[in-house]
Amino acid sequence: MRCYWSFVFPFTGLSEHPSPHVPAPFRVSATVGAGTTAGRHRHRDWAHDMNSGPLTPKAAFHPRTAAHRDKGLGKLRLRDAVAMAVGGMIGGGIFSVLGVTVALAGHLAVGSFIIGGAIAMVTAHSFAALSARAGRSGGLFVYLHNAGYPRAGSYISWLLMFGYLIALAVYGFTFGHYAAHAFGLPGAFANGFAVLILLVFLGINLRGVGASALSEDVVVLTKVAVLALISAIGFVHFSPERLAPLDDKGLAGVIVASASIFVAYEGFELLSYDYDDLVRPRRTLPRALYLSVAIVTLVYVTVTVGSQMLVSDSVIVAQKEVAFAAAGQAALGPAGYWIASLGALLAASSAINATLFSTARQMHEIALAKELPAAFARSRAGLPATALVFLAVFGGAFAMLPDITVLLTFGSAVFLAVFGATNLLAARVLPGFWPRLVSGTGFVACLGAVAILGIQLSLHDRATLLLIGVSLASISALRLAFVWHQHRGPRRGAA
Repeated sequence: MRCYWSFVFPFTGLSEHPSPHVPAPFRVSATVGAGTTAGRHRHRDWAHDMNSGPLTPKAAFHPRTAAHRDKGLGKLRLRDAVAMAVGGMIGGGIFSVLGVTVALAGHLAVGSFIIGGAIAMVTAHSFAALSARAGRSGGLFVYLHNAGYPRAGSYISWLLMFGYLIALAVYGFTFGHYAAHAFGLPGAFANGFAVLILLVFLGINLRGVGASALSEDVVVLTKVAVLALISAIGFVHFSPERLAPLDDKGLAGVIVASASIFVAYEGFELLSYDYDDLVRPRRTLPRALYLSVAIVTLVYVTVTVGSQMLVSDSVIVAQKEVAFAAAGQAALGPAGYWIASLGALLAASSAINATLFSTARQMHEIALAKELPAAFARSRAGLPATALVFLAVFGGAFAMLPDITVLLTFGSAVFLAVFGATNLLAARVLPGFWPRLVSGTGFVACLGAVAILGIQLSLHDRATLLLIGVSLASISALRLAFVWHQHRGPRRGAA
């Protein structure tokens, strides 16, 4: 087993054995008592006493979950969970990736979204099975700790936080370019808008203002309605000739595109962090994961074909940062342009807010577990202020990269690696041949997609490959320095 994790997580010095202490926020007791009710159930603890029984995590990891708790609305139902996952994935998703997908895959761009959706669906299976096995909130960090891979869990937490940072940059980039284009301003202003929106939501989150469940519903429904409206108009003008020849970029382009824009499917995994807040989670979580991935894949396919019916591929590629606005203008003139632009701005804004809210709390909890620097465990008025500022500052810095393709490729590589690890763990620990086969297939698909990205970048974009390599090496080096400092501290104190 060591060889698997050493391959996926280099430079971590992995051990198959649990660490001397399981981090407090993720501590689990599995003591079984003979014949007693308490003994037949696993006692769970999230920064609480080990013997206090099943408890809800002290932090809510999504604005909707926080709103339900604050307003006493009870557990999250299937509808709530699906809205959370769909909203998380669409976020800046299709608004950001449409132009890049068409540039790489051409008329068969829909094939890229179908492949990406298939990988996401298999990974959703792994998250659902691992969540049911753990029986509590936590995500991959907890699953790895429970399986006896604490160092892999630690490295994953660093890599995953970096992935969310890149996703935040994608949303900021999307907002900035749609805003600048809407006001007829040059591209240089896009960076200013990107930083501005991140600072606005940093201030909102530092004030502790959370979105209500109603506002989350409105945002998700509005995004889907805007996408559906413009896509429907595109299908009214459906003409097979606009997609001829189908294989203008070849099958290789479709596969490369599916790997390059996979970050558009990031978001469904967040449901695992609020597992304890779901109604009948063992039943609700799998349904929510499968439904949300299916809905988002259908939306992406529909929007892509609809847009290609409205404008040529050359226009979509030329305006790849704001491709959906071009489709909106072709559908309804100036009104369609503004509808599409406002939909993109709303989607990116809600994604920024949810990502800041969720990731900052994850960083805070993991820092309390001593798996991230102690600075991220600091809070102000109960809010993870240090983590919020860190995310906004570095998210803004990455959002100023000159090309959306770089950000999408970067984010896709990170999430493919993380989801590959999820599938690998599920393939190793799940009971039954078929569940393990499905997860194993997901691992191979994710690993293959990462390899394809590496080959593509080495041939056509070595600068981006170097940036990704340096960033991942820096994460590994920083984590090693952090671990060394942790181990050195107690010895110095003992001396």
